[in-house]
Amino acid sequence: MSEFKDLEKCGYFPLDCENLIAVGWLSSGTKYQKGPVEKIIYDKLFEFAKDPWEPLTSAGFHSCELCQFNPPFFHRNIFVPYNGNIYVSPEGIVHYIASHWYQPPAIFVDAVLKCPDMRSMEYMKAILANGGRGLLKMKV
Repeated sequence: MSEFKDLEKCGYFPLDCENLIAVGWLSSGTKYQKGPVEKIIYDKLFEFAKDPWEPLTSAGFHSCELCQFNPPFFHRNIFVPYNGNIYVSPEGIVHYIASHWYQPPAIFVDAVLKCPDMRSMEYMKAILANGGRGLLKMKV
């Protein structure tokens, strides 16, 4: 998996969207913030990861590079629109929080708390309002 520092531009996707901001793209060499995360944040991300809205999908999988044995595999991404940006995380963020004490940035936590249901019209409007026109054009 590509590694991006938290809150830097996420250039992982082959599309035109300047507002994509990376959160939780961890690899074995990543230095990351550790600490507790409120259960409400974990639960909401867990729900997002079950069936995330994605404008495009990848053909491959990524395994957790932080696990010593039997790492889980991930292949989806979570898009969270907020405050002029769209934060994008691999679905593995749920695992990183639960198993490796990853603590996402406060702005991302705020975004998750305020994010509408991903299958709602409010969510699509938030994607559009936060610079995601290019993402909406990708969705088929």
